[in-house]
Amino acid sequence: MSIPMLLTLGAVVPALEKVPITQIIEDGGWTMKVLIGLSVVTTILVFYFLLSLRLNVFLPKPLLLDADEAASTGDAEALREICRHHKSAGADIIAAPASILCEHEDVEYGIVRDTLEDGGARVAGLLWQRIQYLMDIAVVAPMIGLFGTVLGMIEAFVSLKEDFGAVKPIGLANGVSKALLTTAGGLVVGIVAMVLFSYFRGRVTLIITQLEESCHGVLHRLYFHPKRMRGKTNTKSESVEK
Repeated sequence: MSIPMLLTLGAVVPALEKVPITQIIEDGGWTMKVLIGLSVVTTILVFYFLLSLRLNVFLPKPLLLDADEAASTGDAEALREICRHHKSAGADIIAAPASILCEHEDVEYGIVRDTLEDGGARVAGLLWQRIQYLMDIAVVAPMIGLFGTVLGMIEAFVSLKEDFGAVKPIGLANGVSKALLTTAGGLVVGIVAMVLFSYFRGRVTLIITQLEESCHGVLHRLYFHPKRMRGKTNTKSESVEK
């Protein structure tokens, strides 16, 4: 192709400009607005999870220090009172086995451990349910994008049917544009939500692991404290003598 012809084409064909975001939303139709809403919800959830999914929220350091001190002295009653004054998930987990030890000194360790693990399982279930919203968005967003694609293709073929034989490609272009934009929008929102879910899934797993280890450590020190074990031995000896 000669240079004059290139110059002619350059003068005739306008330079491609970046499409503004408002035009993309308008071309995408109502399904694109739904995807924008899902992206806003995803952003809000991310900030909320960043602030709330921290070990210090579920097991504050003052609670852990006070609980360790009470367990180190073998005082189950003091541990129960400490858990009552601290409003957190870790306090609820430790309070149940501490109450059992206060009311039944000769209880088996397996029963106390199972009580603590039941409380931990409830907290873990709440955490998993909380981040499940991101997975729901990751699944729903591509489906909404696909629905927008179907609507766009229907619009394109209806326009093609009405304008068949006439040089009016604007309807066909609008439908195809809507189909492609909603597909891309649904995939973007879904992929981002899936990546964020994977990140917070690892964060929740780490919190649950650290929470279980800390609570089990407090319970183990309290149950097997020398003072408490001596009292339990003396109680058994008195029962045998009687």
